[in-house]
Amino acid sequence: MTGIIPLSSTPPTMSSREIAELTGKEHKNVLADIRNMLEKLKIDCADFSAQYKDSTGRSLPCFNLPKRETLILVSGYDIPLRARIIDRWQELEAQPAQTFDLATMTGQALRELAAKIEECAMLQAAVITLQPKADFYDHVAGSEALFDRADAAKLLRTGPKRLWASLRDWKIVQASGTPYQKYYDLGYFRLVPVLVHKGEYSIPYQQTMVTGKGLAWIKALMDSQVMPSQALVKGEAA
Repeated sequence: MTGIIPLSSTPPTMSSREIAELTGKEHKNVLADIRNMLEKLKIDCADFSAQYKDSTGRSLPCFNLPKRETLILVSGYDIPLRARIIDRWQELEAQPAQTFDLATMTGQALRELAAKIEECAMLQAAVITLQPKADFYDHVAGSEALFDRADAAKLLRTGPKRLWASLRDWKIVQASGTPYQKYYDLGYFRLVPVLVHKGEYSIPYQQTMVTGKGLAWIKALMDSQVMPSQALVKGEAA
């Protein structure tokens, strides 16, 4: 829709035209009531003034009032008329999104809207940047699969030797390559029995596997860029 911008985080307003329609009053009389009210409240009329185009394309004055000023305005109206305004406000507040007609907005409101749109654009860019990390957690953290050193290192975009050397330095796994008991208990690792064949003999061996939960935890530490801190690792495992 041309000239209309949705923005959910901005509080709703009620136009003087809608107040006139709901109360059955002439719009010019509603405008006079608003000017009188704002004068008594010592509020500059320009704070809420706007314009709209009639059926002939002419720009005519109107006001866009927030809830407080609207309810003050109709406080002297008949009870049925006040009830219509209150019911309409409940509808406005229940709506998930607010729309703004650029043609009826003041300069100050337009500047505030532009700043809000820029803020939303920055948040959207952040969401796009973080999406790969979100995908990693969605597809790996909840997985029941187990990952050996090579697969874990590949998913974490590092080398197996470098990864395990770092885990040893950070006191997550022991010199033998098996995890410390506290990290095993947290579900970050699993020990899988395998047989290592040496000539005619088969030697039982416990292979350390990383769980999906463990991968997500290690990646979170890596992304934090403070993983070398042993204090952080101990704090995470507490």
